Amino acid sequence: MKYIITALTFLVFLNTKIAQDFNINSENAIVEFNYLVEEAFGTIKGVSGKIHFDISDLSKSSFEVSANIPSINTSNKTRDKHLNAKDYFYTEKYPAVIFKSTSITADDDEFVLSGNMKIKEISKPENINFKFENNVFIGRCVIYSNDYNIHKRKTREDSKILVKITVPVL
Repeated sequence: MKYIITALTFLVFLNTKIAQDFNINSENAIVEFNYLVEEAFGTIKGVSGKIHFDISDLSKSSFEVSANIPSINTSNKTRDKHLNAKDYFYTEKYPAVIFKSTSITADDDEFVLSGNMKIKEISKPENINFKFENNVFIGRCVIYSNDYNIHKRKTREDSKILVKITVPVL
């Protein structure tokens, strides 16, 4: 009987650690980007939202997260001001990048978060590959500024942006 109670207690504990709602540690969450053709690196802070992650049943998981674009920092104040202007992000009207998941799947030792990313008035499907370790979600994806009408380039490939997202949770 003692073993059954111990096993049940362990299963209840395991279930609460596997399926849960997380609070984002906004102070330490960050989006890093590398706009390849411009050789521009930067960060965006102010990550907030809702995360429900159920590793035992990924179909029950959901992510709805946003990042505060006016916090953009490329270590060049003139460029940062320009990135907030109408011809780039137009943060006066569209202050956030928003990602809302549609599905999550497992892929070897990581997960693939599929969903819609909204930048300005444009929403497009995107995939974010991520790992979850030590209460930190770390994701990577590639987006193209041409897809979101931000500083259009001649070719889509010339508008490639590498993105890394680090979201510690409580």
